[in-house]
Amino acid sequence: MASPSPKRKRDESVDSSPRASKVRRHISPPLITTLGGQYESDDDDKVLKGPKVAQLLHNIIEMRKEHKRLSDQVSELTLELRSIRDDYDTLNRGLCSKVKTLAKTIGKNNA
Repeated sequence: MASPSPKRKRDESVDSSPRASKVRRHISPPLITTLGGQYESDDDDKVLKGPKVAQLLHNIIEMRKEHKRLSDQVSELTLELRSIRDDYDTLNRGLCSKVKTLAKTIGKNNA
């Protein structure tokens, strides 16, 4: 078999070199052009519209208190639900045992 031509050998070495994977940009990004003073406030004495920082902080504090209250309520209701389930299970077991005893008694009396 004939060896690869020198030109082909050179192309393979260029493709595998780390320089070939780099992308160089020769075009600079476009300039940002805005109208003069477009983002600057002409009147610094303007009142901000909407809630202020103090109002937002107050709202956050109130929301945290409400969240805490609701979390406590959920905990209390969860404990109450567990207690009711325990009472239900106790009544259910008692009723089942009475029904079994009654079934045995009825079975013995009829036999």
